[in-house]
Amino acid sequence: MRVTLALRWRLLLLWLFMLVVSGALAYIIREVYQLGSEVQAQKSVEQTAQACAALQTEYGRSVKPGENIVDRELMNAVLNVTLDDLPGVEGGFWHASSRFVAYAFPSHVGTEKKKDVPFTERKRVEALAGRSVARGVSLVDVLSGSREIVVLAACPVKSERHLAAWTMARSPVAAGKAYDEVNRGLGLLLAFVIISGLWLTFSLYDWSKYFTRVERDLAENSTNASREIATTGDAELDRVVTAFNQFRTRLDTERAHAAELGTLLERSERFTALGRMAAAVAHEVRNPIAAMQLKAKNALAQPDSQRRALEFVLREIRRLDETVEELLKKAEPVSTHSRLVGVPNWLMERVDAFAEQSAGAGIDLRTKVDVESWSFDPLSLGRALDNLIANAIQHTPRGGVVTVAAKKNASDTAMILQVSDTGPVSPLT
Repeated sequence: MRVTLALRWRLLLLWLFMLVVSGALAYIIREVYQLGSEVQAQKSVEQTAQACAALQTEYGRSVKPGENIVDRELMNAVLNVTLDDLPGVEGGFWHASSRFVAYAFPSHVGTEKKKDVPFTERKRVEALAGRSVARGVSLVDVLSGSREIVVLAACPVKSERHLAAWTMARSPVAAGKAYDEVNRGLGLLLAFVIISGLWLTFSLYDWSKYFTRVERDLAENSTNASREIATTGDAELDRVVTAFNQFRTRLDTERAHAAELGTLLERSERFTALGRMAAAVAHEVRNPIAAMQLKAKNALAQPDSQRRALEFVLREIRRLDETVEELLKKAEPVSTHSRLVGVPNWLMERVDAFAEQSAGAGIDLRTKVDVESWSFDPLSLGRALDNLIANAIQHTPRGGVVTVAAKKNASDTAMILQVSDTGPVSPLT
């Protein structure tokens, strides 16, 4: 599973990395500073003084007491051995009476070996060596020029015998200035890194503050969907905020459209319910009208049965009136009115309504009653039973039998009304 750090932690790690880089740059600057003009000059002074002291020690140890103090071959040998490992350092020996008795520059870069004392520094070297012999101490002189710094050192070898060793080194000022420029450049780079780290810290703080505000607005927006989230001023976060506000606008539009479609659907369902109710009304009214029509025709054909036919018509009219009343009550909660009913008489009344219809169709309509009385709503149950009987007569061929039976279940807790016929089985729809 891949672990992804939060943006604030990644930025913090970046800032810490910049701090490490800043520390490394500080160390580099410190090391480079050692090569600056002043430090370079100081190193030249130390190197020149050490070389002069080495010449003083080596030659003083090599000359035996009583021998000639000026031994040019020995001096040249000591100079070459001592100065060979010191790049840029030249030197020699000076005697009060013989002046410059030996000179060497082993590390000189050139095709020819340098043998002569530099003319421009000759008088200064001679004066410094004379003072060193006169005082009996080592002396150092630094001459600063626009192009280079010249460092001179003089050490008395045998002050009582007027002999001194001297060394000289040159430190180019141009190189020192170049190092100074490097120092300033690295200093500016370090300052830039520190300022960048501070800027990143404040930017991270502001970004976290803006992000927290957007997060709070989103949480509040869950309870107030119509409220837009205000922009923060941060370009990246404002892109997210703008996208969210646009999404919220589209969502509101879709919700309004969905509500409109819901209203249309509800209206359509109402029309569908009205159509179904109209079909139910037609189905409920058709059976009594058909029965009354048949009775009226029979009454016209048989005058002696008119009274009986009129009673039947009145009864069916009452039934139609009750049906209409029930339909008007459809808008009200459904309720039934149960009462104790004599099942044989009630069932015979329902079957008699279809007697002439079944006789005209050549169908034998029978009853089978095994229940004396039961508590139920005779009107509602009568409508349901009438529909079953009408359907049975409609689907039974001439010469068939339709049986209407009433019986109890095995536990005597319910009454079962059953309409059976000898017609074909109706397909399920």
